[in-house]
Amino acid sequence: MRIVLLNLALCGLAACATPPDRPAVSSYGCMVVVRDSLPPQPYDKRAHCLTAGRIAQRCSVFEADLAGLGKEVSDMFTHGDPSWADWRADRAGIRCAQHGRDPQALAQCCTEAGY
Repeated sequence: MRIVLLNLALCGLAACATPPDRPAVSSYGCMVVVRDSLPPQPYDKRAHCLTAGRIAQRCSVFEADLAGLGKEVSDMFTHGDPSWADWRADRAGIRCAQHGRDPQALAQCCTEAGY
């Protein structure tokens, strides 16, 4: 939670980097376009790692944090399965995204991280 608040504060103080190939103007739109563009994954934690990583690459790190947090909060109020392990997989994907914008490198990094 501190990371999300820190990102929010930093984005408020300075212009946040916007990737040149951002797929949508709004945060929600960007997250949905990226999420829906990924193929199904063999297991949930890998999906979390790849989705958070691609959102960080194509939208922003803040939006990737927000999407992961929103998913877990949503799971608390629906029939989902809120999980600290999901959040850890999201964080791994965001860390992997910081190594570059190549989707294959992200997938390899998620694999190396155990996802």
